[in-house]
Amino acid sequence: MKAIDIARYVITYNEHKGDFISNKKLQKLLYYVEAWGLVYMNSIIDEDFEAWVHGPVIPSVYAEFKKHGASIIQLQYPDDTKPSEQLKKYETELKITSNEKELIEQIILKYGALSSFELELLSHSETPWLEARKGLEPHESCNSKIEKATMKQYYSEMLNAQKES
Repeated sequence: MKAIDIARYVITYNEHKGDFISNKKLQKLLYYVEAWGLVYMNSIIDEDFEAWVHGPVIPSVYAEFKKHGASIIQLQYPDDTKPSEQLKKYETELKITSNEKELIEQIILKYGALSSFELELLSHSETPWLEARKGLEPHESCNSKIEKATMKQYYSEMLNAQKES
């Protein structure tokens, strides 16, 4: 699926649950949706993440919501549609499977409680982001792609380690 479509779904889901998110937090939630999507489903998001200074980012999604700065993102729904109704529309329009829906919801439950800063620190401690930024200073800009194969391997190994303990 297109990253912007999943982004709108994640924003709407959060709003439906009474939580709001910034662009920075959205980027990290999308990253973990794709990371675990690679482990369980082979992929959900059809775009690549880049290893920016503050963590993984999909540039097209960042550009779409950049105007919000560090503030929360609130979408405008047609005809005063409620977030819960909009979620159902997205599920139908995007043909989100029950497995994809469950994965997205589980990622939001697990990682959504963390602040954008905590998510940044977490992603900075993990191999996929570190490998993509290898040789760069912490505050040096870059647009190096985070390899999906690295993501899949890293999070698969993390899952296997959890199963063993």
